[in-house]
Amino acid sequence: MSLKNQIEKLLDYRNDEYPITSVYLKLGPSDRVNFKYKRKLKNLIKVLIQDLEEKKLAESALESVERDTKKITNFIDDDSRLSECRGICIFSSSKSKLWKVFKLPVVYRNQLVIDRSPLLGQLIKINDEYKNIVTLLIDRKKARIFRLEPDGCHEILDFFYPEASRTKKFKSTEGKFNQRLSPTTGTGGLVQGYGEHGFHRTIDNEIHQHYKYVADKVFYYFNENKFDFLVLGGTEKNISEFSHHLHSYLQRRLIGTIRADVTKSKPSQVAEMTIDAIKTFNTKKEKNILKEFEEKLCTRHAVNGLSSTLKALGRGQVKTLIVDEGFSSPGFICPQTGILVINKRKGICPEDFEPVGVVDIVNDAIEEASRQKSEIEILRGREARKKIDGIGAVLRFK
Repeated sequence: MSLKNQIEKLLDYRNDEYPITSVYLKLGPSDRVNFKYKRKLKNLIKVLIQDLEEKKLAESALESVERDTKKITNFIDDDSRLSECRGICIFSSSKSKLWKVFKLPVVYRNQLVIDRSPLLGQLIKINDEYKNIVTLLIDRKKARIFRLEPDGCHEILDFFYPEASRTKKFKSTEGKFNQRLSPTTGTGGLVQGYGEHGFHRTIDNEIHQHYKYVADKVFYYFNENKFDFLVLGGTEKNISEFSHHLHSYLQRRLIGTIRADVTKSKPSQVAEMTIDAIKTFNTKKEKNILKEFEEKLCTRHAVNGLSSTLKALGRGQVKTLIVDEGFSSPGFICPQTGILVINKRKGICPEDFEPVGVVDIVNDAIEEASRQKSEIEILRGREARKKIDGIGAVLRFK
């Protein structure tokens, strides 16, 4: 089952008897130094236990949460389970037999909460940001195509170009693609006395035929398996030479380049380099988002702050939800209508019903924005904290 389908299934998951324990843990290079992430989890659990005393949960619910924290701790203590990822998300409810683990390319912030439903905000955004990304490694004889998904990096096509006079094949799980070149373009077709200049022109011609063929195959793959972003990898010279052959549709999807050995690079290494390229791209993208946000605020086509944003969500106005990655706040939700508010009050639920408290209303706002097919942007820079009051939105209409 795809991550998108799993998220949609979890969006409908509620349990009023046994809470769901949700944890997001950063596992980037700096978090792994001296097992920093283990200490962070231990501190999160300590705070959670203190909060449990105020929640006045039933004994069976408390027992379920205690089992959850032990199971999560045992899982995180096993380093072999945490390879090839920069973050992890776990949903657990021992009494309900719920246990879901997601290895992720990134986690925006460490979280550990218990609630009636899984905390899905980060997972929704990660799935949106790290899906449909293709990385193409290219040199003068070979190309490899990888697809980055939230659950890892998968090699799709592997193209060898040994000699221009032979048949060339993509080695693929999706079938083999043959390329036959005219013998006159290969070294076997050289006329005696052709000369060094002619020899090198033939070699250059073979290289560009290789680039063109790879570009055609990438475009064919794009038409059959749509993707949103493209990253090119190789030497600076090879990337520059190849980029001239890339279809204009794909040039518009190019978000960055990486330096990589086409032959030796492993999928996990390609994933790491691609994630770094995406982070660089997102830093530039943030500036454009903030610029648009400020412009829309001036024309009242945007709102800033939690209260105004929740009202806009309730009216279906939100085109783009913008969230500072460290922002969270408790709040209330009406289960019957889905209306989100900061403070509990009468009138937001049908008669005889009352809103219920939620640990993080920002997470519920992200989930609601996802249901409304709104774009979701989680910003990480200092500039975002200066210009956004925790959360804001660009509107579809006033």
